[in-house]
Amino acid sequence: MSKTLKSIAGMSLGTLFSRLTGFVKLALMSAVLGFTPLADAYNLAHVLPTMIYELILGGILSAVFIPVIVEQLSEHQPKQAWLNISQVINAGMLVMAATTIICFAASPFLVYIQTLKAQTATREQVLFFFWFFIPQIFFYGLSAIGGGVLNARGKFAAVAYAPVANNLVVIATLFAYKLFPWFGPAGLALGTTFGVLAQVLFLLPGLKACGFKYHFTVNFKHPAVVKTFKLSLPVILYVAFNQLNLTVQNNLAIGIQGGVSALQYAFAFYILPHGLLAVSIGTVLLPGLSHLAVKKEWESFAGAVRKGISWSALCIIPSMAVLITCSFPIVQSLMQHGHFHAADSFMLARVLSLYSLGLFSFTLYLFLNRVFYSLQDTRTPMVLNFIGNAFNSGFNLWVIGKLGVDGLALGHAAAYTLIALLSLGLISSRVRELRLRLLLPVFLKTAAASILVGLLGWGLSLGWQRWVDGGHLGPKIFYLAAMMLGLGAAYLGLARLFRIAELMEMFKMLRPAGAKPEKL
Repeated sequence: MSKTLKSIAGMSLGTLFSRLTGFVKLALMSAVLGFTPLADAYNLAHVLPTMIYELILGGILSAVFIPVIVEQLSEHQPKQAWLNISQVINAGMLVMAATTIICFAASPFLVYIQTLKAQTATREQVLFFFWFFIPQIFFYGLSAIGGGVLNARGKFAAVAYAPVANNLVVIATLFAYKLFPWFGPAGLALGTTFGVLAQVLFLLPGLKACGFKYHFTVNFKHPAVVKTFKLSLPVILYVAFNQLNLTVQNNLAIGIQGGVSALQYAFAFYILPHGLLAVSIGTVLLPGLSHLAVKKEWESFAGAVRKGISWSALCIIPSMAVLITCSFPIVQSLMQHGHFHAADSFMLARVLSLYSLGLFSFTLYLFLNRVFYSLQDTRTPMVLNFIGNAFNSGFNLWVIGKLGVDGLALGHAAAYTLIALLSLGLISSRVRELRLRLLLPVFLKTAAASILVGLLGWGLSLGWQRWVDGGHLGPKIFYLAAMMLGLGAAYLGLARLFRIAELMEMFKMLRPAGAKPEKL
């Protein structure tokens, strides 16, 4: 198990660099573009390739691809296994290429359905950016394929560091847009797309090192391809529900100036602890869970699931408390520069706090999705996702007139809380060995420590608004870093006081000890 934790730590370090460069990119973007119509058009156009990729193939690659690779490598000799895996990869690449070509032809319609409430000038600006962003659909697919192969082989670091290359290219692009008038929106769009290509190229050395053997062959009737696509049908519906819900959200948000940008910027902060820690936990555990499920070792499987849930709680619940109570200092210090003003900070901080109410629910739900996928069950996540998205869209339509963009963030939190609870009930009935009551002590202790940390954060946030608000960038960054370190130290101290053994166990396992690591 210590080997698993060290993999999580290594991946989390890579993700940390990715998120840090991502926040530099975000801060620069907010300073250069602000909460302007141009920013909303750029951000909405940037979302569209991701939506289309996820709808056509993203869910398949993330949910089905890794278990299929693990199964092929477990049941066949390497040469035959890589041949079978290449069949699946090539089929996927053909689908991605066809999708990219279709999107060029259908781009006016695709933009129109995302901008029903937008003015004509905004819609034309979105379409302009989208034309440059369409190739990202194919590049995202290549990145997911390369990352899936590396994760299935137990190589997590390259996948975690790859987005750094993307962020650095976009940062350079934003500087060029700011400094050189001739660069213009076209240069901004091209540089953003080249960032995704850089992310793909970063994975190539790791693929070569892990023993990946690519074969240029495709047969849509190959058993591995047929099985992948059969498992994928519910996943396609799963993602379709997501995209329909996102379409509703985009159309509601674009009617509010800065609404689209506020949701995207807030989500980038909100997703940070999940991306740093929870994604690493789920990604590292998934190949092992798939292997245990194939071997039907259910006691070990249940133990790994409990570990994943408890580790997620230990990391995410205190992060949730900090984001809810300290959203304004975080946003103001990192975002309030250039064209991004004080009113924008207050708006973004409110959205971030409301998003964060559902952070642990979001993390728990996505982790349990991986558990279902490791059992090669793609139907249950699809049904749960339909319930969550139907609830979310209905909630958003109900509150948009009363709460505006704040209501959209609150709807996200409420929907994920609902389906996280449903997922927990279903997986505990599916895997009887799970015995969720064993997790109750760690949950209660973590919640108590997190509430106290949140109260401390609330006090520090009030002090920030009184004494720090309006200061220069350097001191604000220093004070924010001191706040975060202080709150982190407070949580660790409370964890020791409350004797949260699981957290202490995590730290012990991460130490470079002489003992041999246990297998998952």
